[in-house]
Amino acid sequence: MTAVAVSGIGVVSALGTGVEPFWEGLVAGRSGVAPIARFPVPAGTLGAEAPALDARAFVRSPVGRRIDRLSLLALAACRLALVDAGLGPEAIDPTRTGLGLGTALGNLSETGPFLDRLHAGRSANPLVFPNMVMNAALSYASIELGVSGPSALLTEQEASGEAALAWGAQLVADGAVDVCLAGGADELAPLRHQVLHEAGLLPRTAGRPFDPAAEGAVPGEGAAVLVLESLAHARARGARVYAQLVPHPGFGVPAPVHGWPRDPGPLADRLRALAVDVDAVVSAACGTPEVDGVEAAALARALGGRAVPVTAPRGAFGDFGAAGALAVAEAALMVAHGVVPPTAGATAAPADLDVVIGSARRAPLRTVLVDGLARGGVCRPLRVTAVA
Repeated sequence: MTAVAVSGIGVVSALGTGVEPFWEGLVAGRSGVAPIARFPVPAGTLGAEAPALDARAFVRSPVGRRIDRLSLLALAACRLALVDAGLGPEAIDPTRTGLGLGTALGNLSETGPFLDRLHAGRSANPLVFPNMVMNAALSYASIELGVSGPSALLTEQEASGEAALAWGAQLVADGAVDVCLAGGADELAPLRHQVLHEAGLLPRTAGRPFDPAAEGAVPGEGAAVLVLESLAHARARGARVYAQLVPHPGFGVPAPVHGWPRDPGPLADRLRALAVDVDAVVSAACGTPEVDGVEAAALARALGGRAVPVTAPRGAFGDFGAAGALAVAEAALMVAHGVVPPTAGATAAPADLDVVIGSARRAPLRTVLVDGLARGGVCRPLRVTAVA
């Protein structure tokens, strides 16, 4: 199989815009969780908001003038990733370039008001409707970037980002494209918070992954896109390579249709072969004790008692469907820098798991596992490895 290189990273998150503030914030153990300011919510309601983006900095086409916020997050991450990879428009063959994006919920900011107007018997702006289609972000990015190779929008709940990255990496590994931009985006919006509030799922404190006393996950938003290309292609153009990404088809374990796995055994059994030689794990833990507990038990068994450092970045940038794309970006940076960031917000951890708390830890990292868990028993694990 062709080795797949990660040669560019573009991130928009609660830690800032661009790969530098993202990595610096993770290493420092900072959290982007704060009271929500962008839309009306009850006082003190927490979220991990991405900074505002100026559409003029990323939109080039007339079509893009109607871009929605979610699509802008995705497009910004794409453009930032291309710049980070040193790839200008003239260096890309549109027909040999792929684009894969993941999102769990799509455009919520415009969908809620649009449907409210229809349900109230009022007219809604038909020009807004195309933005509500799940693949709107993919369409905007394809048009803006001029990409005409294979493209796909994947939605697999909390593992949407990992699913898109696995699809893109497989595309490169199969030789179907020279370059693939892959990642994901999701946004905070009033509709999402209303649902979480009514379900009693909004915590009053910042997210604390793996903490049995945590109140739950803090919702977040953001986007991350990686530039993927064959290692030979990257070296031929003299590109800097962060790491290699190994595609994996993923698997399922028993779980309620809309719930999380309750038995760590099957999950541990399926993760064991992927975790046997890893030097660190990027976990999906988000501060929901019953879910984090199952994941912790599964990881401890899969690691076979080895003291492998584990970090859970959702304490820094919040919990959302495409958060796994940011987790894979973190894993690539961990391999490149030989550093395991601490778990923001964590003050306690299971005794049988080496969760990094307080300060970053330096370590030689050849392989990092992103475990890619989602409700419904979905698991989209990815291994990120050092360049040989």
